[in-house]
Amino acid sequence: MGFLSKRGKRLPDDPVPADPAVIVNPAPADEAIGPTLPSRPASEPIVVGAPTPAFEAKAIGTEYGRNPYRADTMIDGWSRGPFTVRAASVRGYLHRYNGAPRQDDFAVTAAPDRDRLIVAVADGVSAARYSHIGSTTAVRYATQWLEEQPVEALGDIGWQSLFQNTAWMLTERAAAVLSLAQADAEQAEQVLATTLTCVVCESDADGALSAVLAGVGDSGAWLLSDERFVPVLGGKQSSDSGLTSSAVSGLPRVPNEVEPISVTVEPGQVLLVGTDGFGDPLGGGDGEVGALFASVLAGRVPSHLEFAHTLDFSRETFDDDRTLVAIWPRVN
Repeated sequence: MGFLSKRGKRLPDDPVPADPAVIVNPAPADEAIGPTLPSRPASEPIVVGAPTPAFEAKAIGTEYGRNPYRADTMIDGWSRGPFTVRAASVRGYLHRYNGAPRQDDFAVTAAPDRDRLIVAVADGVSAARYSHIGSTTAVRYATQWLEEQPVEALGDIGWQSLFQNTAWMLTERAAAVLSLAQADAEQAEQVLATTLTCVVCESDADGALSAVLAGVGDSGAWLLSDERFVPVLGGKQSSDSGLTSSAVSGLPRVPNEVEPISVTVEPGQVLLVGTDGFGDPLGGGDGEVGALFASVLAGRVPSHLEFAHTLDFSRETFDDDRTLVAIWPRVN
């Protein structure tokens, strides 16, 4: 049984002319690559470099089912205790063009009886027809599982058990999707395969956050510090030749060992957890996309709508679904 693959595709040429691009973080005058043009209205996407062709988005096709309802965009955000959160998940331009559902999802929870924040982000594997159901199943089950565990030290969380139990839940869900009495892991992979990255945060006495992260698949996490994006977890793996693989191993496959990563988020820093729809255009964080997000996230907390609007930027060839959760230590 081979890995399922997620392969990015460029949108077909569209007869509708796109609006002029806005160059984010233009080069110095002696290296200028073109004029900085007026920005689009707030109702239209921020353009970074060459834009995605303009088109009218399609409704989700009937081959993906009518139940459950799937929104094009999800937005959330709040502050509680030591945490401030902004989160969004947007349907990619390719899926808006061809009528496929948003395959990404996220879930965020902070139990009222403990100062602990739990985040889960998932990216359904494109080759699995109902992976949008898989990603939703994974994030909702994972956050509930983590919330219901005894309040152990962050280093004692049973990550292997979490991912194994989530894989079991995906197999159970696959049986319902396929109208079977029982499904196996291979059938679940064929229809519901998804990545999953989880984060558990607690506050420190000095106002910082202690976070532990673990994941299966190529979704990632970054620490935004001094306008630099420091990779923390995940992302696509490069070969010795420098090429990046598009093969994704996601749940219900569980690695033999899941290695958690610990990170401290100081006041003024931001912990970001996102799918490759955000990570791929971000790259090393030193390009135009990195400059855009640094300007929106560094040193301030944007509104819910500004956060989602920024995530929905338009950049040619980057047309995957995008999900991003940002976590700040709350300043009282």
